[in-house]
Amino acid sequence: MLSRKTTAKRLVRYALLLAACALLPVRSFAARPVPVFEVDVAGQSASALQQAMREALVRATGRQESATDPVFAGLIADAPKYVQGYDRGRQGEMQVIFNAAAVGQAIAALDRSTWDPSRPFTLVVINPPDPADQAADQAGLEQAAEERGLPISVVPLPVTDSSGNLLTRAALLEMAHRYGAEQLLIGRPPAQSTASPAGSPSAAAPGVTAAPSAAAAPPAASGPGVAQGATAAARSSPGSSEWQWTLYTDFTSRSWSGPLTVGIEDTVDLLAPPAGPAAANVPGETEVEIEGVSDLTDYANIELMLEAVPGVSKANVRQVEGDSVLFDVTVRGGGAAIDRALSSSPNFTRLAPAGAASGGASLYRYRPG
Repeated sequence: MLSRKTTAKRLVRYALLLAACALLPVRSFAARPVPVFEVDVAGQSASALQQAMREALVRATGRQESATDPVFAGLIADAPKYVQGYDRGRQGEMQVIFNAAAVGQAIAALDRSTWDPSRPFTLVVINPPDPADQAADQAGLEQAAEERGLPISVVPLPVTDSSGNLLTRAALLEMAHRYGAEQLLIGRPPAQSTASPAGSPSAAAPGVTAAPSAAAAPPAASGPGVAQGATAAARSSPGSSEWQWTLYTDFTSRSWSGPLTVGIEDTVDLLAPPAGPAAANVPGETEVEIEGVSDLTDYANIELMLEAVPGVSKANVRQVEGDSVLFDVTVRGGGAAIDRALSSSPNFTRLAPAGAASGGASLYRYRPG
């Protein structure tokens, strides 16, 4: 357990750690801003503006149910009052621009949460692609992402080795980060046989790397809009009529099955504030102590994982002693939210909940791999 008494030895160790971290590669990927309140509109009638407000509320909150939530009925009815102006989109379509500050204040007054407009840029890969359906699939995915407010780019990247097995989770994330994305969403079309995915580095064929194809140019966001590693059981058997999707992030991996857009929909549901009163989603500061940090690589991995937890806006090291690191974490929902996330991860073993350890920090042991 960490002692709260600061000693010269700890300060020296802490300074050395910070100096070493300064030598780590700078993260080249970042969240992308989403123009939440710029919405395509069929005209300037009250009904058209009310429909546009419903779409804006879905993007602003990240929740599909916001379009029909009775608490927003008055705001939707008063949509014309929030119009700031009109513009033309990239293809000449008419757009209404709502007053973001005013709508945000109205949402807060109704005790509903909003999703930060700077959101994780997500690469989407269809594996294997079907040339006959590629254009239609891409259009459907981009439309779903725009409606939910998730910045994506659908790209043809190689995500399997020479035997047709998925690359390791680490290799897939390295590829995504190389293109400036925070996460990677891989979809397998219906009626495709399943290759055994690589659940560990040894499962990849020797010499195979995650190098992007020469034909794949660095993507741009298209539209404004847990188990670690995929397993064969989470995927479709031959002849499946559903899409199989897996999201890879620095913190975890999640799999879903369903129609074409289920990967987009469930990714947003994972990232956006949970439904319900805003009071439950207020960002709060908490302390998390991690044991088992043996070297700088462990530290760097843990920091990336904490920053990738949905709702975390800050994860800074406060104190270092031996193999333990104490982090200050700011997270939507406070300490309970970060405890739920870490407790569900195979990389962390919970040793003591918040308040049980001296000083009140939640205590976990890190397990690499």
